[in-house]
Amino acid sequence: MHLQAVLDCGRIVAQVTADDLDRPTPCAGWNLADLLAHMIGQHRGFAAAARGLPVDPAVWEDVTLGPDPAADYAAASADLLAAFGAEDFAERRLALHEFGVVPASTAMMMHFVDYLAHGWDVATALGVPARLDGELCEHALRLASRWPADAPTIWGPGAPFGLKVPVPADAPAADRFLGFLGRTP
Repeated sequence: MHLQAVLDCGRIVAQVTADDLDRPTPCAGWNLADLLAHMIGQHRGFAAAARGLPVDPAVWEDVTLGPDPAADYAAASADLLAAFGAEDFAERRLALHEFGVVPASTAMMMHFVDYLAHGWDVATALGVPARLDGELCEHALRLASRWPADAPTIWGPGAPFGLKVPVPADAPAADRFLGFLGRTP
């Protein structure tokens, strides 16, 4: 499911051109350039962690987009998938910037939820349909619902995810997932 979310997100990001970088996103205070820099930094940081490298905030945060932001993203995505595809990845513990040391399965789960949502963020900024897979959204919603409900490092202003947006219980899985993460579907 993680692989599918990353590939789906990549197909959306592949539509981005340098002319799109000033577009606003659903992420408060971020334009598309800011969001892509964050996404590339996360890919690079998670890949470095999967390889057992010590946390270097610059790897996670110091991202400069080149003239082809979609290609920059694709390269970071390929690097991440290669690192997560290592034969002994499942047995590893990853040192993550801002999150400490976690089992590889936890790191993959965090990344999966984030990139499923970020695919929607990019699609929304571009004005194209995201078409999030319902099964992936149901799974991501189950995973994210295990996170502490009152953790200010997860939810709210300045945190990775906004405060939950009410969505009807019978809404499509994608809408319930996005609302849970503080996005207005």
